[in-house]
Amino acid sequence: MFLTLIWEISLGLAALSLATMTILIALRLRSVSRLRGETERREALLAEMLEWTETGYASQASAIKKALLQDPRLATDLIIEVFEIVRGESQQRLASLAESAGIGDRLRRDLAKGPFRSRLAAAEGLAWFPSAATVDTLKKAVLDAHDDVSFTAATTLSTLGSDLIFDEVLIARLARVNSSRRIELVLAQFAQTRPEALLDLVVDAGRSDRLRTAGLDALTQTGIEGLLELILSLEQSRSTDMRVAVARNLGILGHPDGHGTIARYLSDDRWKVRCKAAEAVGRLGLIDLGPQLCDLLLDDNWWVRHRAGEAMAKLGDLGISALQEMVTLAGQTALGQTAEHVLAERRRSA
Repeated sequence: MFLTLIWEISLGLAALSLATMTILIALRLRSVSRLRGETERREALLAEMLEWTETGYASQASAIKKALLQDPRLATDLIIEVFEIVRGESQQRLASLAESAGIGDRLRRDLAKGPFRSRLAAAEGLAWFPSAATVDTLKKAVLDAHDDVSFTAATTLSTLGSDLIFDEVLIARLARVNSSRRIELVLAQFAQTRPEALLDLVVDAGRSDRLRTAGLDALTQTGIEGLLELILSLEQSRSTDMRVAVARNLGILGHPDGHGTIARYLSDDRWKVRCKAAEAVGRLGLIDLGPQLCDLLLDDNWWVRHRAGEAMAKLGDLGISALQEMVTLAGQTALGQTAEHVLAERRRSA
């Protein structure tokens, strides 16, 4: 009796396991089939959209609009993908079609009330739907509780040429962000489209050094008129980080009028400034500052010695010969070891 009961329970469990596996397999097959179907629809719609951007046929536009209305999520992803491929008139036609299919409205709703990921995607995607309604929604999103959504909305507004400026709210949020990379991305976008918006921020000594230096870096990438004067006006800053930024950006700009500042920075009392100035000498090939680099090879700070040695190596045959002579004459002193280390690195990278 007891053995019969055990046998029946075992059979029941085996049957249950078999049924469960059957259900899981069926669900898996259904999922694979659905994904395959979505992929096929996506590829077909993508091909039709790309063709339509070339032909502009009304019949194709009607079919595309119908497909977009049937699957808004897929439509949004595809629209943004195609936007990044096409340009000019084709892009404008596509934007008009997408707006008429309700994609712009959907993105604006997502940005206003959607979950975090939807808000973030909408803040980026609305760059392709310029309108008064889009600008209004983005301006509200700048106040979003999540920094990523707020900054993405701000950069999109900048892309659209909005009147949004660095108000106190946005500046305060940027100052709180832990990621320097995030700050750089936001300021770089403003520098490209609204460089004047950064100028007051950079020269305002009351702002955080992190914001000001990131703003200066972003402006240097634009090459705007008056950039050299702006950088040189900050030469005497009491902030070490700002002087480092001045040296860095003079090295990038490469203007001859920056020579004197770089030379003075080689003897700055802060080692970070001396480091960055040495890098600028090597980057710009300022051979006349070679003797000062030699002095820095005896600096108390290892990083300064190392950067000075790297800069020497970038001065061509003259710098290399000087380093080789130091190895021979200075031996195992700090000077000789620094020169030997720099030359060894150069050989490995050659």
